[in-house]
Amino acid sequence: MKYYGITDKGLHRKSNQDSYVIATNVNGDIFAIVADGIGGNKGGDIASRMAVAHFSKEFSETKGFRDLKEAKRWIQVNVTVANSAIFNYGVENPQLKGMGTTFCGVMITSVGRLVVNIGDSRTYAWTADQKFMQLTMDHSLLNDMLMHGELSKEEAANFPKKNVLTNALGVWETVRSDIDIHNEKVSGFMICSDGLHGYVSLDLIKKIILHDDIEPSLKARRLVKAALDAGGYDNITVVLIDLGEDRL
Repeated sequence: MKYYGITDKGLHRKSNQDSYVIATNVNGDIFAIVADGIGGNKGGDIASRMAVAHFSKEFSETKGFRDLKEAKRWIQVNVTVANSAIFNYGVENPQLKGMGTTFCGVMITSVGRLVVNIGDSRTYAWTADQKFMQLTMDHSLLNDMLMHGELSKEEAANFPKKNVLTNALGVWETVRSDIDIHNEKVSGFMICSDGLHGYVSLDLIKKIILHDDIEPSLKARRLVKAALDAGGYDNITVVLIDLGEDRL
């Protein structure tokens, strides 16, 4: 297995509110996470860093899981803990009220895999037969309206509130998380913030990802360059996991 993460401020933002981590434990499990901070001032920066720091520390201290039910419960508990910590920090610092972050990741363990999502960062997977698929569903006003037939795909392209989230870590006292078992045979995973998927066409992302003869680090850099070439309007973060011989 090979993995690589990269983040870039982009060309227009004053700071980078994205954070990421590829955490490991003594069992050889990994938990790769992308967090895209939201909130004015420094709130987004702090929220995404708090989320990543919490999960990195807690995951590194685990000794593996007996089954996916235990792993899923571990994520649920720590999502609740991290949500409370970020929410309370915002309450205690009024200038940061409303701070929060997306939270999207893949946990790969000896007992199986889990995909977790809160917000509109995304996880994709690809297969040896050139399939490229989105595994997560955006928690956004735009996606809700699409799902309920209130917007067409054509109207969605120019929807003025694309960045309005319906769910995020730390913004509200409670949070919901999508945690799904992923047992399909795949070659790898890509986790990214909307600085990539919001500006670079899926066709171009797929073309770069399915270029099998280059390393994950080069693919990730090419994806960031594509986002910069598209205008670099947002922070950009990409984490790639190439399963190699560990495909299940």
